[in-house]
Amino acid sequence: MKRIIIPGIILALSGCDNNSADTADLTPQQKEELQAFIQKTKSELIFVQGGAFWMGDFCSRMRSGGSYCTSDNNNKPVHEVELSSYSISKYKITHEDYDFYLSLNSLPRKSYENKYSNKTFSDLTFLRKSPAIISWTEAVNYCSWLGKETGLSFSLPTEAQWEYASRNRGQYLIIATDDGTLRINKKTGKGENFATDEDRDEVAEPNGILSPLLRFPVDKYPPSPLGLYNMADNGKEWVIDWYDPNYYNKSSRKDPQGPDKPVVKDKEKEQYLKVLRGMSNPVPGFPAGLTITRYYQVKDPDGPLGTTARCVVNSATPINQQ
Repeated sequence: MKRIIIPGIILALSGCDNNSADTADLTPQQKEELQAFIQKTKSELIFVQGGAFWMGDFCSRMRSGGSYCTSDNNNKPVHEVELSSYSISKYKITHEDYDFYLSLNSLPRKSYENKYSNKTFSDLTFLRKSPAIISWTEAVNYCSWLGKETGLSFSLPTEAQWEYASRNRGQYLIIATDDGTLRINKKTGKGENFATDEDRDEVAEPNGILSPLLRFPVDKYPPSPLGLYNMADNGKEWVIDWYDPNYYNKSSRKDPQGPDKPVVKDKEKEQYLKVLRGMSNPVPGFPAGLTITRYYQVKDPDGPLGTTARCVVNSATPINQQ
């Protein structure tokens, strides 16, 4: 796959975390910690062999002209896409990983202007190894920093890369769990491969946390057959693409990158919209958080909306072979 290049992305983006540490200024201990962090990050990459697949609401095609998976027009028309090989992180970025990035670059930890937002952020990141709660800009800067430190072409995934990986290389898979379903223990009401309200309540209530906000460790539940965790739950994930409701009608077949420029603007916030994939708290039988579902949000929301991310490396060979 050609490398995704956004000229001047670090300088152009707003926010405080747009710098990268000069390794010459790091202490020996920091250098050692950075190398360990890099090795861990590389070891968590899953190689995804490229190929062609039908992106979007595939159910009508799968059913030979039958009904669609959902009535949502945002995931239509189904269209053929061919992707080059790449690697994707098996985990969402954790808030510990993001804090390490901030600390190493002498950047302040995340905080907000009002107490409500700070309490929300605290609830979202209460548990160890839960997902980092970050904006699109912060996610891009984090992945770009990994690229600088490793010499690899780290980036946010494209929307097509995210969907292809969540569907186990483009299979007709509607829920990105270990077996394609959301399983609940009938006796306890707890999830076996995703978190239910009962799971969240058990932890949230004794700790004074608003239950729907609770995020669990990124490795708590089983991975998908491809080896990816939390593609169906535990926080919506940013992708690189600008949001365009009509993009599927004009998407390029080979390695689509999304619209070349911003398309839809939130007039109240004066920001253009980016695409999100995945889900926070899915409910069995409810058509949300499916592998084909597209969401959108301003790229830099004012408060912590629970958005997170994972990075990819745009390379045709596995990282452990380089």
